[in-house]
Amino acid sequence: MTRFTLVVCLLIGALPALGQGAAIDRTAAIMAGQEAQFTHRFTPKGFKTSQVERGSVIFGRLPMMRWTYTAPERKTFVFDGSRSWFYVPADRQVTVADLDDRRKSELPFLLIGDAAARSKEFEVREQRRGASITTTLHPRSTSAAIRTVSIVTSAKTNLIESVEYTDRDGNRTSFTFSGYHRARTGDDTFRFTPPAGVQVVRAE
Repeated sequence: MTRFTLVVCLLIGALPALGQGAAIDRTAAIMAGQEAQFTHRFTPKGFKTSQVERGSVIFGRLPMMRWTYTAPERKTFVFDGSRSWFYVPADRQVTVADLDDRRKSELPFLLIGDAAARSKEFEVREQRRGASITTTLHPRSTSAAIRTVSIVTSAKTNLIESVEYTDRDGNRTSFTFSGYHRARTGDDTFRFTPPAGVQVVRAE
């Protein structure tokens, strides 16, 4: 084998590894200001029937997000990048949490906008399937709370089509998205001010 042939073989062999995570990086770059409808399904281990919830989500510069659930129960989840608010009107309660790196690694959506954390916590693989790209994340640690994560994005728009993952207890969670459009966002979009009279609880 000549030196030229050897170099070409080495470069070709390296290309797949160099490209892993590229689709998610493109997605993270264009999600800010996008709003979409979502369907959230949670399937407990051992069950075939899923619990289904629906609503809309506004994406900021990831990982900033605002989730508004409308059915079957109204609730709101807001994340500004380091702090989250979870509000359930029926309970008249807001749970506030500051998320450290460990907690962030357990929330797949937060990994989309954090390439360093994604590479540190997971092995990343990408595969083109028709008009979509599937990015699969496998945890590097056997004790990780989250197991396999599958993120499907549009090869044309780079927008997220679905996210699905399992946890170490065997429960499966999935989100599907549709109806993307530009949203108006402001300084208060990714902050949450508890309504008067609502109990505020600090998560440990």
